[in-house]
Amino acid sequence: MEFNKSLMITHDTENLHLCFMLDNTTYALNAKYVLEVTTLPLINEPQRLPEYIIGVLNYNDMFINVADIRKIFNLPKKKYELSNKVIIIKGDESLIAIIVDEVMDFFSAIPANIQRIMGENADNIVKTFYKLNDNVINIINIHQLEETIKKVHFEENKTNYFELFPQDEESICVLQKRRNEIAKQPQMNLETDIYGKDQYILFKISDHIYCINSLFVKELVSPKNYPITKMPYTPKFIEGLINLKGNFYTILNLKHYIGFDGSSQTDNMKKDIKNDSKIIVIESSELKLAFLVDDIVDIMNISSDHIEIKNDMQLDNLYIKAEAYFDNNVYNILNVDKLINDKRLYIGNN
Repeated sequence: MEFNKSLMITHDTENLHLCFMLDNTTYALNAKYVLEVTTLPLINEPQRLPEYIIGVLNYNDMFINVADIRKIFNLPKKKYELSNKVIIIKGDESLIAIIVDEVMDFFSAIPANIQRIMGENADNIVKTFYKLNDNVINIINIHQLEETIKKVHFEENKTNYFELFPQDEESICVLQKRRNEIAKQPQMNLETDIYGKDQYILFKISDHIYCINSLFVKELVSPKNYPITKMPYTPKFIEGLINLKGNFYTILNLKHYIGFDGSSQTDNMKKDIKNDSKIIVIESSELKLAFLVDDIVDIMNISSDHIEIKNDMQLDNLYIKAEAYFDNNVYNILNVDKLINDKRLYIGNN
Protein backbone atom coordinates (compact mmCIF):
# COMPACT_ATOMS: atom_id res chain seq x y z
CA MET A 1 0.00 0.00 0.00
CA GLU A 2 1.89 3.02 -1.23
CA PHE A 3 0.96 6.56 -0.26
CA ASN A 4 1.53 9.17 -2.96
CA LYS A 5 0.38 12.09 -0.81
CA SER A 6 1.96 13.55 2.27
CA LEU A 7 1.04 11.66 5.41
CA MET A 8 1.14 14.97 7.25
CA ILE A 9 -1.81 16.37 5.31
CA THR A 10 -4.30 13.55 4.82
CA HIS A 11 -7.27 15.11 3.03
CA ASP A 12 -8.80 11.75 2.12
CA THR A 13 -9.83 10.75 5.65
CA GLU A 14 -13.37 9.97 4.43
CA ASN A 15 -12.04 6.98 2.46
CA LEU A 16 -9.46 5.66 4.94
CA HIS A 17 -10.28 2.09 6.02
CA LEU A 18 -8.96 -0.27 8.68
CA CYS A 19 -8.50 -3.92 7.63
CA PHE A 20 -8.95 -6.94 9.90
CA MET A 21 -9.12 -10.72 9.51
CA LEU A 22 -11.73 -13.31 10.41
CA ASP A 23 -10.45 -16.78 9.55
CA ASN A 24 -8.92 -16.28 6.10
CA THR A 25 -11.24 -13.47 5.01
CA THR A 26 -10.31 -9.78 5.02
CA TYR A 27 -12.82 -7.16 6.15
CA ALA A 28 -12.60 -3.40 6.50
CA LEU A 29 -14.23 -0.60 8.47
CA ASN A 30 -14.26 3.04 7.51
CA ALA A 31 -11.64 4.50 9.84
CA LYS A 32 -13.76 7.50 10.79
CA TYR A 33 -15.91 5.13 12.86
CA VAL A 34 -12.95 3.45 14.62
CA LEU A 35 -12.18 4.83 18.07
CA GLU A 36 -9.52 2.38 19.16
CA VAL A 37 -7.88 -1.00 18.60
CA THR A 38 -6.75 -2.96 21.63
CA THR A 39 -5.79 -6.51 22.57
CA LEU A 40 -8.41 -8.89 23.95
CA PRO A 41 -9.41 -8.11 27.56
CA LEU A 42 -11.65 -10.04 29.91
CA ILE A 43 -15.28 -9.25 29.07
CA ASN A 44 -17.89 -8.72 31.78
CA GLU A 45 -20.66 -11.28 31.24
CA PRO A 46 -24.14 -10.41 32.57
CA GLN A 47 -26.47 -13.23 33.53
CA ARG A 48 -28.68 -12.65 30.53
CA LEU A 49 -27.28 -11.89 27.09
CA PRO A 50 -29.08 -11.00 23.87
CA GLU A 51 -28.23 -12.63 20.58
CA TYR A 52 -24.82 -11.72 19.10
CA ILE A 53 -23.63 -10.10 22.36
CA ILE A 54 -20.62 -11.62 24.13
CA GLY A 55 -20.77 -9.29 27.11
CA VAL A 56 -20.06 -5.70 28.10
CA LEU A 57 -16.80 -3.81 28.30
CA ASN A 58 -16.04 -0.88 30.58
CA TYR A 59 -14.36 1.55 28.18
CA ASN A 60 -13.26 4.87 29.70
CA ASP A 61 -16.02 4.57 32.31
CA MET A 62 -18.65 3.74 29.66
CA PHE A 63 -20.20 0.28 29.37
CA ILE A 64 -20.45 -0.85 25.77
CA ASN A 65 -21.68 -4.06 24.14
CA VAL A 66 -19.15 -6.49 22.69
CA ALA A 67 -20.65 -8.10 19.59
CA ASP A 68 -19.87 -11.58 18.29
CA ILE A 69 -19.25 -10.67 14.67
CA ARG A 70 -18.46 -14.31 13.83
CA LYS A 71 -21.99 -15.29 14.78
CA ILE A 72 -23.43 -12.41 12.79
CA PHE A 73 -21.59 -13.73 9.73
CA ASN A 74 -22.61 -17.34 10.48
CA LEU A 75 -18.99 -18.40 10.98
CA PRO A 76 -18.18 -21.41 13.22
CA LYS A 77 -17.35 -20.80 16.87
CA LYS A 78 -13.67 -20.32 17.60
CA LYS A 79 -11.81 -20.10 20.90
CA TYR A 80 -10.34 -16.71 21.69
CA GLU A 81 -6.61 -16.20 22.11
CA LEU A 82 -4.60 -13.53 23.88
CA SER A 83 -3.53 -12.26 20.46
CA ASN A 84 -7.10 -11.48 19.39
CA LYS A 85 -7.88 -7.80 18.86
CA VAL A 86 -10.88 -5.72 19.86
CA ILE A 87 -12.01 -2.87 17.62
CA ILE A 88 -14.11 -0.18 19.33
CA ILE A 89 -16.49 1.48 16.87
CA LYS A 90 -18.61 4.61 17.09
CA GLY A 91 -22.04 3.98 15.59
CA ASP A 92 -24.85 6.46 15.02
CA GLU A 93 -26.33 5.96 18.48
CA SER A 94 -23.88 3.88 20.48
CA LEU A 95 -20.38 2.47 20.84
CA ILE A 96 -19.80 -1.13 19.78
CA ALA A 97 -16.83 -3.46 20.25
CA ILE A 98 -16.08 -6.45 18.05
CA ILE A 99 -13.51 -9.23 18.55
CA VAL A 100 -11.44 -10.07 15.45
CA ASP A 101 -8.58 -12.45 14.73
CA GLU A 102 -6.07 -9.84 13.62
CA VAL A 103 -5.93 -6.17 12.66
CA MET A 104 -3.94 -5.64 9.48
CA ASP A 105 -3.42 -2.08 8.25
CA PHE A 106 -5.03 1.05 6.88
CA PHE A 107 -5.70 1.70 3.21
CA SER A 108 -7.34 4.52 1.32
CA ALA A 109 -10.15 3.28 -0.93
CA ILE A 110 -10.84 4.95 -4.26
CA PRO A 111 -14.65 5.40 -4.19
CA ALA A 112 -15.02 4.60 -7.89
CA ASN A 113 -13.35 1.20 -7.31
CA ILE A 114 -15.71 0.08 -4.53
CA GLN A 115 -17.96 -2.63 -5.96
CA ARG A 116 -21.36 -3.79 -4.77
CA ILE A 117 -21.94 -7.40 -3.69
CA MET A 118 -24.83 -9.06 -5.45
CA GLY A 119 -27.49 -10.89 -3.44
CA GLU A 120 -28.35 -11.04 0.26
CA ASN A 121 -25.76 -11.74 2.97
CA ALA A 122 -25.59 -11.47 6.77
CA ASP A 123 -28.35 -8.85 7.01
CA ASN A 124 -26.55 -6.91 4.27
CA ILE A 125 -23.87 -5.81 6.71
CA VAL A 126 -21.34 -6.38 3.92
CA LYS A 127 -22.77 -4.68 0.85
CA THR A 128 -19.57 -3.72 -0.94
CA PHE A 129 -16.04 -4.99 -1.54
CA TYR A 130 -12.75 -3.58 -2.73
CA LYS A 131 -9.86 -5.16 -4.63
CA LEU A 132 -6.40 -4.19 -3.39
CA ASN A 133 -3.27 -5.87 -4.74
CA ASP A 134 -5.34 -8.88 -5.92
CA ASN A 135 -6.90 -9.18 -2.44
CA VAL A 136 -10.64 -8.88 -1.94
CA ILE A 137 -11.60 -6.75 1.06
CA ASN A 138 -15.20 -6.93 2.31
CA ILE A 139 -16.35 -3.53 3.56
CA ILE A 140 -18.66 -3.54 6.57
CA ASN A 141 -21.58 -1.15 6.66
CA ILE A 142 -21.41 0.30 10.18
CA HIS A 143 -24.98 1.59 10.12
CA GLN A 144 -26.36 -1.83 9.18
CA LEU A 145 -24.17 -3.54 11.78
CA GLU A 146 -25.55 -1.27 14.49
CA GLU A 147 -29.13 -1.84 13.29
CA THR A 148 -28.63 -5.63 13.36
CA ILE A 149 -27.34 -5.54 16.94
CA LYS A 150 -30.21 -3.27 18.03
CA LYS A 151 -32.74 -5.85 16.79
CA VAL A 152 -31.35 -8.76 18.83
CA HIS A 153 -33.55 -10.96 21.01
CA PHE A 154 -32.65 -12.06 24.53
CA GLU A 155 -34.09 -15.55 24.31
CA GLU A 156 -32.22 -16.66 21.16
CA ASN A 157 -28.62 -16.59 22.40
CA LYS A 158 -27.57 -19.96 23.79
CA THR A 159 -23.79 -19.59 23.35
CA ASN A 160 -21.62 -19.77 26.48
CA TYR A 161 -18.99 -17.23 25.46
CA PHE A 162 -17.07 -17.61 28.72
CA GLU A 163 -15.94 -21.06 27.55
CA LEU A 164 -14.34 -19.50 24.47
CA PHE A 165 -11.91 -17.43 26.56
CA PRO A 166 -8.56 -18.89 27.73
CA GLN A 167 -9.11 -20.75 31.00
CA ASP A 168 -5.58 -21.06 32.39
CA GLU A 169 -4.70 -18.88 35.38
CA GLU A 170 -1.90 -16.96 33.68
CA SER A 171 -4.07 -15.97 30.71
CA ILE A 172 -6.95 -14.93 32.96
CA CYS A 173 -4.60 -12.62 34.87
CA VAL A 174 -3.46 -11.03 31.59
CA LEU A 175 -7.07 -10.55 30.45
CA GLN A 176 -8.07 -9.03 33.79
CA LYS A 177 -5.15 -6.60 33.68
CA ARG A 178 -6.12 -5.50 30.17
CA ARG A 179 -9.73 -5.03 31.26
CA ASN A 180 -8.66 -2.75 34.11
CA GLU A 181 -6.41 -0.70 31.81
CA ILE A 182 -9.19 -0.17 29.27
CA ALA A 183 -11.70 0.84 31.95
CA LYS A 184 -9.76 4.00 32.80
CA GLN A 185 -7.12 5.14 30.37
CA PRO A 186 -5.19 8.04 31.93
CA GLN A 187 -4.23 10.94 29.74
CA MET A 188 -2.69 14.32 30.44
CA ASN A 189 -5.06 16.94 29.07
CA LEU A 190 -3.84 20.52 28.81
CA GLU A 191 -6.33 23.00 30.26
CA THR A 192 -6.19 26.25 28.28
CA ASP A 193 -7.37 28.25 31.28
CA ILE A 194 -4.32 27.09 33.26
CA TYR A 195 -1.56 26.94 30.68
CA GLY A 196 -0.76 30.26 29.02
CA LYS A 197 1.77 31.69 26.59
CA ASP A 198 4.63 31.32 29.12
CA GLN A 199 3.89 27.65 29.81
CA TYR A 200 6.32 25.10 28.33
CA ILE A 201 6.31 21.31 28.12
CA LEU A 202 9.78 19.91 28.78
CA PHE A 203 10.53 16.61 27.07
CA LYS A 204 13.49 14.34 26.50
CA ILE A 205 14.86 12.79 23.31
CA SER A 206 18.04 10.74 23.82
CA ASP A 207 20.10 12.84 26.27
CA HIS A 208 18.72 16.16 25.08
CA ILE A 209 16.07 18.25 26.83
CA TYR A 210 13.76 20.23 24.58
CA CYS A 211 10.76 22.35 25.43
CA ILE A 212 7.72 23.35 23.43
CA ASN A 213 5.31 26.18 24.12
CA SER A 214 2.02 24.78 25.39
CA LEU A 215 0.12 26.89 22.84
CA PHE A 216 1.33 24.39 20.22
CA VAL A 217 0.18 21.39 22.28
CA LYS A 218 -3.28 19.85 22.16
CA GLU A 219 -2.73 16.84 24.41
CA LEU A 220 -0.15 14.51 25.96
CA VAL A 221 -0.86 10.78 25.69
CA SER A 222 0.93 7.47 26.12
CA PRO A 223 1.56 4.86 23.37
CA LYS A 224 0.46 2.24 25.92
CA ASN A 225 -3.05 3.69 25.82
CA TYR A 226 -3.08 4.69 22.16
CA PRO A 227 -1.25 2.00 20.16
CA ILE A 228 0.64 3.17 17.10
CA THR A 229 -0.34 1.55 13.80
CA LYS A 230 2.64 1.12 11.46
CA MET A 231 2.31 2.45 7.92
CA PRO A 232 4.10 0.89 4.92
CA TYR A 233 6.31 2.79 2.48
CA THR A 234 6.97 5.69 4.83
CA PRO A 235 10.29 7.24 5.91
CA LYS A 236 12.08 6.01 9.01
CA PHE A 237 11.01 9.06 11.01
CA ILE A 238 7.29 8.33 10.50
CA GLU A 239 6.34 6.04 13.37
CA GLY A 240 2.76 5.40 12.25
CA LEU A 241 -0.77 6.54 13.11
CA ILE A 242 -2.81 6.78 16.30
CA ASN A 243 -6.56 7.14 16.60
CA LEU A 244 -7.32 9.81 19.18
CA LYS A 245 -11.04 10.36 19.78
CA GLY A 246 -11.87 9.49 16.19
CA ASN A 247 -9.08 11.61 14.66
CA PHE A 248 -6.00 10.03 13.10
CA TYR A 249 -2.65 11.64 13.89
CA THR A 250 0.63 10.91 12.12
CA ILE A 251 3.38 10.17 14.66
CA LEU A 252 6.71 11.84 13.95
CA ASN A 253 9.63 10.21 15.78
CA LEU A 254 11.64 13.27 16.82
CA LYS A 255 14.72 11.20 17.69
CA HIS A 256 15.02 10.02 14.08
CA TYR A 257 13.75 13.23 12.54
CA ILE A 258 16.21 15.54 14.28
CA GLY A 259 19.05 13.01 14.00
CA PHE A 260 19.71 11.78 17.52
CA ASP A 261 19.32 8.09 16.64
CA GLY A 262 22.95 7.57 15.63
CA SER A 263 24.39 5.36 12.92
CA SER A 264 24.22 2.22 15.08
CA GLN A 265 20.42 2.28 15.29
CA THR A 266 18.51 -0.39 13.37
CA ASP A 267 15.23 0.05 11.56
CA ASN A 268 13.37 -1.73 14.34
CA MET A 269 11.27 1.19 15.54
CA LYS A 270 9.92 -0.76 18.50
CA LYS A 271 13.22 -0.10 20.28
CA ASP A 272 12.32 3.60 20.38
CA ILE A 273 8.96 3.07 22.04
CA LYS A 274 9.89 2.63 25.68
CA ASN A 275 7.60 2.10 28.63
CA ASP A 276 7.81 5.80 29.54
CA SER A 277 7.61 7.16 25.97
CA LYS A 278 5.04 9.87 25.41
CA ILE A 279 3.21 11.37 22.45
CA ILE A 280 2.81 15.15 22.15
CA VAL A 281 -0.28 15.88 20.03
CA ILE A 282 0.15 19.17 18.18
CA GLU A 283 -2.60 21.80 18.09
CA SER A 284 -3.20 22.75 14.47
CA SER A 285 -6.19 23.43 12.25
CA GLU A 286 -4.38 22.00 9.21
CA LEU A 287 -2.12 19.18 10.36
CA LYS A 288 -2.97 16.01 12.27
CA LEU A 289 0.53 15.61 13.69
CA ALA A 290 2.06 14.31 16.93
CA PHE A 291 5.62 13.87 18.22
CA LEU A 292 6.99 10.69 19.80
CA VAL A 293 9.47 11.59 22.57
CA ASP A 294 11.33 9.55 25.17
CA ASP A 295 9.62 11.15 28.17
CA ILE A 296 7.86 14.24 29.49
CA VAL A 297 10.20 15.83 32.00
CA ASP A 298 8.17 18.71 33.39
CA ILE A 299 5.66 21.48 32.72
CA MET A 300 6.82 24.92 33.82
CA ASN A 301 6.44 28.64 33.33
CA ILE A 302 9.36 30.34 31.55
CA SER A 303 8.99 34.10 31.07
CA SER A 304 10.36 35.86 27.98
CA ASP A 305 13.01 37.49 30.19
CA HIS A 306 14.70 34.09 30.49
CA ILE A 307 14.63 33.31 26.74
CA GLU A 308 17.32 34.25 24.23
CA ILE A 309 16.59 33.93 20.49
CA LYS A 310 19.50 32.24 18.68
CA ASN A 311 20.87 32.89 15.19
CA ASP A 312 23.11 29.87 15.02
CA MET A 313 23.08 27.55 11.99
CA GLN A 314 24.16 24.54 14.05
CA LEU A 315 21.29 25.04 16.50
CA ASP A 316 18.92 25.75 13.64
CA ASN A 317 19.77 22.37 12.11
CA LEU A 318 18.69 20.80 15.42
CA TYR A 319 15.38 22.69 15.24
CA ILE A 320 16.33 24.89 18.19
CA LYS A 321 14.70 28.31 17.97
CA ALA A 322 15.92 29.74 21.26
CA GLU A 323 17.49 28.84 24.57
CA ALA A 324 15.83 29.33 27.93
CA TYR A 325 17.94 29.95 31.02
CA PHE A 326 16.14 28.87 34.16
CA ASP A 327 17.35 27.66 37.59
CA ASN A 328 20.94 27.44 36.32
CA ASN A 329 19.83 25.13 33.48
CA VAL A 330 19.73 25.69 29.72
CA TYR A 331 16.67 24.41 27.81
CA ASN A 332 16.36 24.17 24.02
CA ILE A 333 13.10 25.62 22.69
CA LEU A 334 11.78 23.65 19.74
CA ASN A 335 11.30 25.56 16.50
CA VAL A 336 7.84 24.16 15.70
CA ASP A 337 7.27 26.36 12.64
CA LYS A 338 10.50 25.21 10.99
CA LEU A 339 9.81 21.58 11.86
CA ILE A 340 6.27 21.29 10.49
CA ASN A 341 7.19 23.22 7.33
CA ASP A 342 10.20 21.05 6.56
CA LYS A 343 9.96 19.68 3.00
CA ARG A 344 10.79 16.17 4.28
CA LEU A 345 7.28 15.94 5.73
CA TYR A 346 5.62 16.53 2.39
CA ILE A 347 6.17 13.19 0.74
CA GLY A 348 5.41 13.15 -2.97
CA ASN A 349 4.86 16.90 -3.13
CA ASN A 350 8.46 17.76 -4.07
